[in-house]
Amino acid sequence: MDGQESADLQKELEQMRKKIEKLEMEKLLQGDEIQSLKAETRSYLDELELLSSKVQILEDEPLQETGTIGKEVRLRYLEKHRQRRGSDIGQVGLERIKCGDRAAHRGRPVVDALLCLDELITDHEVYLDLYGLSPKTMKRWKDVPEMVEITGFRASLQSEGRLTTDFQGRFERMLQISKFYSSSTELREAFKETKILQQLQHELQNCYDSIAAANRHRRNQRQDSAL
Repeated sequence: MDGQESADLQKELEQMRKKIEKLEMEKLLQGDEIQSLKAETRSYLDELELLSSKVQILEDEPLQETGTIGKEVRLRYLEKHRQRRGSDIGQVGLERIKCGDRAAHRGRPVVDALLCLDELITDHEVYLDLYGLSPKTMKRWKDVPEMVEITGFRASLQSEGRLTTDFQGRFERMLQISKFYSSSTELREAFKETKILQQLQHELQNCYDSIAAANRHRRNQRQDSAL
């Protein structure tokens, strides 16, 4: 083997050595990247677990959802209805009415359910009498806008002594159908797809509107007669 052949062979060996080193480096970098991705995944999982814990804490502390509306206002609404029913509300109830007297005008089914479940209102019968269902049921359906709206209508009519058998009959029918759905997600989708639920919602809205319109008409007549 002459000098030129030896030099060529040495050159090829050097090139092969560099290729091997490059492959080893790429393998090392890929290993580092895999470890980094695994660490990032663990970080995301830890963050999700933390967020889930925070969500659970919020669900376990329902009064946080009442802040913007005013706890005193909602307590006044419930205590006032207990008073109308002849219940002994005591000094605490009278103070609650006094604190929220200027702002409570209509039903808030989700907020009032949370007040009951947090035991600030221990008389759950007052909630059932107003809204036509239990606080636990309302909490389960709190993410279904149609149920929240119609249940609020029902409470408004009941608290003012204007709940009709026509409205109540349709309302009970809606409750019966809703019991067939195991989750709020299923019920929310059902209101979008099921004609009977859509029809009942429409009829209940119209019924509430007609009762409210008739009440405004009577009020206006009384005002005109007083002039």
